[in-house]
Amino acid sequence: MKKILLFILILSMGCAPWVQVGGLYKTESHNYSVDLPQGWMRWNKGDHLLITRDGVLLQNIQIVRLNSEEPLPHTKKKFSKGMLPQEVAEVILDNIASNKDILNFQLIENSPLKISGNSGFRAVCIYKNKDGLKIKSIYCGFMAEKWFYGINYNAAERYYFDKDIKTFENVLESFKLIKIA
Repeated sequence: MKKILLFILILSMGCAPWVQVGGLYKTESHNYSVDLPQGWMRWNKGDHLLITRDGVLLQNIQIVRLNSEEPLPHTKKKFSKGMLPQEVAEVILDNIASNKDILNFQLIENSPLKISGNSGFRAVCIYKNKDGLKIKSIYCGFMAEKWFYGINYNAAERYYFDKDIKTFENVLESFKLIKIA
């Protein structure tokens, strides 16, 4: 049964609007630019940018822009104007930990981080997905006006996390807001 589901997932991924990337990616509508790694594949969905090299289940980097005035899908906690970066981290981490598809969520680190000149956070966590695969994740984010920006790296803890951590760090370092308030 798992082989059939994997085949369907792979088949459906082939139908998705995947585009090979490399170099500067700029989105005026979401107010950011970022350098994407050569040879990775990109999929845009709403306010989310998703890239992967070997498949989204093995490793992916996501960039999200969320309107702080809208509710999050997995938590009742909300963003509010003037929140400190660690308070913002608490909201987004609770949203992740409350997702029913994430099991055994463990926060390893939560520290301050400057992102594109903005005060933000860097959180490292480990969890299992609903198939039992152990995932290591780095979630970095910050607030800019009414928007929350999140840059996230998820990878299978064994092999893939260490393989592509440098790529994620390069993407994170290149992230820039186009218009600064």
